[in-house]
Amino acid sequence: MSTFQRTAAAILALSLHPRGAAAFLLLALLSCGGEKRKTEGQVSLTLYHWMEKDRKLWEEQILKPFQAAHPGVTVTLQTSPYPLYVTKSLTSIASGGHLADLMFAEDWFGQELIQKQYALNLMPYVRRDIAPGEFYDETFTEWRGVAQREDELYGFPACLGLTVLFYNKELFDRGALSYPDTTWTYDDLIRVGKKLTIDQHADGIPDQWGLTFDVQYTGLETVLYTLGGRLLTADSRHASLQEPPTLKALHFIQDLFQKERIASTTTSLVTTWQSFIAQRSAMILIGSHGAINLEGTSLRWDLTYPPKASDGRRMSRRFTMAFMIPKNSPHPEEAWELLRWILTKSPPEQISTQYSGMMPTYRPATASGAWLNTPPVHNRHLLVELEKGYSFPLFTPGWQEWRDNNLTPEILQMIQGKKSVEQFAADAGRRINAVLDRAYQAR
Repeated sequence: MSTFQRTAAAILALSLHPRGAAAFLLLALLSCGGEKRKTEGQVSLTLYHWMEKDRKLWEEQILKPFQAAHPGVTVTLQTSPYPLYVTKSLTSIASGGHLADLMFAEDWFGQELIQKQYALNLMPYVRRDIAPGEFYDETFTEWRGVAQREDELYGFPACLGLTVLFYNKELFDRGALSYPDTTWTYDDLIRVGKKLTIDQHADGIPDQWGLTFDVQYTGLETVLYTLGGRLLTADSRHASLQEPPTLKALHFIQDLFQKERIASTTTSLVTTWQSFIAQRSAMILIGSHGAINLEGTSLRWDLTYPPKASDGRRMSRRFTMAFMIPKNSPHPEEAWELLRWILTKSPPEQISTQYSGMMPTYRPATASGAWLNTPPVHNRHLLVELEKGYSFPLFTPGWQEWRDNNLTPEILQMIQGKKSVEQFAADAGRRINAVLDRAYQAR
């Protein structure tokens, strides 16, 4: 007979005895007390993200050492494919169910979680435990919410990416051209891009393009803001596409495809990295985390700042990922300790893999040779300088809906020449505003 069965039989016998009620109650209390002593001090945390392919790294090199240093805490890693990760998170919010004690989120999705008041305000913990200057705290901007209050922080940014210009050294060498550097303007990009756009068969279809341009995500904003335009108004509540400086910048972007013909509309929207890796484009203007796509390839490449405007202005769209503690976590203090451990104790040589190629926000890590020289080797010093001097964020509630579902289809029409810049600005602006109006009213 098991211990549970023997205990149950004893309780039943006592409860049937004339004086058994009191004894029954005593035994029950002792039984409960014994169970409490067995589990007292034990805390179980759940960490949730979508990076299943790196599970071994997270479990063996991050969570296992944390648990060894915190013997009263166990951590379970849960992962889901990214679309399911988003769906499960939103379902958890709607149901009020406990999904995780610590979760990872991109900045666009973080806005949804902040808007739905899902996450704990971390600022009291930050002021208590984080030394000033220990992190690139300008990245807090994306995680303070629309109100941007200094006493609020709903996600602690762990890593960031920047828009940069990647280039293929071999293709530049073949053309006897100097590599791009920090002196480049967008006029230089066009000049060299034309030389690197090659139609070997003279059939009107280049076999090699000078540029692949990420117009779906950060590349678009980087060029717009560098050239004096804006995608959104200063308060981020409305589209700003029809303002004269923005229209001028949009004409420049359309000309890259239609007039200068240094970039392919196909590779820029469908096969962005495949084209660069296959050496069918010599340069690519895109997020720095894309460097992870080049690990293990035979390409000779590096990256540099995105070009500057003729007046010297240079900007690079920044994007971040952060850890958030859901409000319904029963163990916020322990979750915060886990968060701090991940931020400060992760092996520097593994951070690039751990964060899908993004740069850590922890300053000691970015000064570490282990991170600076992690494969794929490239100019990570430049990333640090670019973040400090030229980066800017862009975020709103309802980001994915207006950006991916309403702006991107209109961009395709514009760069293919099927819509004028002015018509694009009017149509895209109307679609963006409809989403933003609804998103802000829902707050």
